[in-house]
Amino acid sequence: MRVLTVVLASALGLAALPAAAANVDIETVREMAFDRGIVRLEEIELHRRKGVWKVEGEDAYGEEIEMKVDAYTGRVIKMERD
Repeated sequence: MRVLTVVLASALGLAALPAAAANVDIETVREMAFDRGIVRLEEIELHRRKGVWKVEGEDAYGEEIEMKVDAYTGRVIKMERD
């Protein structure tokens, strides 16, 4: 399985990720994460074969959040706080 990974080292930049097969781009997923309470992004991955974006980050209290987004529809499939 081929997984393309974008690791966010800082809040200043975001690497471009080609997502030809997906309708939802990385910028949209990033904004969705911020809208849902993620204030620090740790990782965004596009699982092309599954058609899912996986987002990992933290909320304002330092709690970990994992979010999965359908890469074609933009629907949040999973939102879990640890």
